[in-house]
Amino acid sequence: MTQKTSLRAAMWRAPATRRLFRAGFPLVVGVACVVLLNTRLEGLDFRAVADVVRSTSVGQWIAAAAATALSFWAIGTYDVVVHRHLRTGVPKDIARVTGASSIAIAQVLGLGIITGSLARWRMLSGTGGGIAAAVTGVVSASFLGAWALVTVLLALVLPGVSLPIGVTLGVIAASLGFVTLAFWSPQVRIRTFSLRLPSLRTLGAIAGLTLIDIVAAAAALHVLMPAGLNVGFEILLPVFAIALGCGLFSSTPGGAGPFELAILSFLPLVDQEPLLGAILAWRLVYYAAPAILAIVPLTFPYRVETKDKTTFDLSYLDQAKRAECGVVRQNGATCTRTGTDLSVLAETGQCLTLMFDPLRGQTCDIPRALALLAQDRMLVPAIYKCSAPLANEARRAGWKIVRIADDAIVDPTRFCLDGAGLRQLRRKLRKAEKAGVSVQEEPLTPTLLDELAETDAKWLAKNGKARGFSMGRFCPDYISHQKIFVARLNGAVLGFVTFHYSREDMALDLMRCAEDMPDGTMHMLIGQAIESAKTEGRERISLAAIPAHPKAEARLVTRLRSEIATRSGGNGLTRFKESFGAYRQPLYAAAPTYAGLTLALADIARAIHNPQS
Repeated sequence: MTQKTSLRAAMWRAPATRRLFRAGFPLVVGVACVVLLNTRLEGLDFRAVADVVRSTSVGQWIAAAAATALSFWAIGTYDVVVHRHLRTGVPKDIARVTGASSIAIAQVLGLGIITGSLARWRMLSGTGGGIAAAVTGVVSASFLGAWALVTVLLALVLPGVSLPIGVTLGVIAASLGFVTLAFWSPQVRIRTFSLRLPSLRTLGAIAGLTLIDIVAAAAALHVLMPAGLNVGFEILLPVFAIALGCGLFSSTPGGAGPFELAILSFLPLVDQEPLLGAILAWRLVYYAAPAILAIVPLTFPYRVETKDKTTFDLSYLDQAKRAECGVVRQNGATCTRTGTDLSVLAETGQCLTLMFDPLRGQTCDIPRALALLAQDRMLVPAIYKCSAPLANEARRAGWKIVRIADDAIVDPTRFCLDGAGLRQLRRKLRKAEKAGVSVQEEPLTPTLLDELAETDAKWLAKNGKARGFSMGRFCPDYISHQKIFVARLNGAVLGFVTFHYSREDMALDLMRCAEDMPDGTMHMLIGQAIESAKTEGRERISLAAIPAHPKAEARLVTRLRSEIATRSGGNGLTRFKESFGAYRQPLYAAAPTYAGLTLALADIARAIHNPQS
């Protein structure tokens, strides 16, 4: 049984009375509000209400129509954001029209979840009911959350209405908590169920669009009010937001009843007839007119072809100028065309990150292409651990650049143990040889796999969880695509290292060692890998990143780099790698803005230290 089938079966196993309560309770509330409203309107002069509508000027109708158009633009763009979050592949123009049209129909008919899903399903022919239901569900849930936050903030900063402090603090705390959860745990897993939370960029867009929607809708009502009402917009806006929520929760057509009751309750000193006349005119502009226009896409639905994800053969990795791109085999990244080349793109909770450099090193037009791809997924575009040519291309495109590390590079063709610079390395190698350690490259056999797995398990028990994203973790299929160098003593495995490799390059990945490994064993492993690269004619081997030490940098940044290197053990790794005569190649990170760069580096750090399994 599939996950979707299981969820559906669980829903239908729920007691019938509970389902009926959930479906009927909002309607009961709506009917009760209508009854209360009817009681309150006893003795009302309905001719005066109608006169307000008849006396509305052409300018007022036009201004209300313009505000309504802005509100429905925000509503339609809301669907664009949700479609991008769900990766439906629906073009933005179609998503905007169908989103606005489905809301126009749903708010007139009521029962928004059901009617909205059916309307989207009809208008998005070819996508299936599952996509329509998913979009409607996400739109409804996220709008309610954003509405709650916008409403309490409006009530907090504007006069006219005040909410209980407990409600205000509760909504703000819940919003901040959800934002924190979306950053720290973008993929929520509960047993077999998995849910990808919206990115911070998505949440920001949702909140902004909700604010535009509410302000524009309130403005449409405000411009229709007769001059004699004298209700300031700053007074109406928070009242309108609360009334809108009452209508939404009731699920009655157009929120009729609860909406009017809330407006009248919060504006008790305003004359009822002119106020209700303005609301009636507003309903004609904001509800009736959009619903009539929505008949067009409902009658002539869009035919949307769902596209399969484009994948590239991983054999392209053999052509990579930087073998480190091989990490794509484990971290969920993909090889995707960017500009004139292929690149490794990894998606984290907040970012779409181009890792390292393009496979063949062609940097033309990459920032623009990456920004478009990230926009389609509602993520922040970023480049991580790239070399100077790509960093310069990003800088020319106006992106912000920071040097984050240095790649420790050895030229195998010039590697020689002679000379004063490698004196420490020679001492380490002699110690390992004297202890009887032997090192060689070994093919991955079932027996070797068991030995490596045992070594890895012991290393994890001592050092804790392995890191991820740009750093590999032990996995049989993953290391089967790598060169494996094993250190042994009397036939027993002492440690091992693995290297990504391509036609031009090798790059250090895994380093695992036993607790009682003789001194110099790891140096012997790396030395053997360098000799192997030399024998195979490679001109470059990367020993992976070490902390950067730029010559010209602010004192505070220098101290920060030093503190991070000390706490992370980077100083020891630097001494180890420099003992092989490695030279430094600067590595950079880039993003369109400093805020985006800060967010990207924080998100990447989270992905490295807490990889998704």
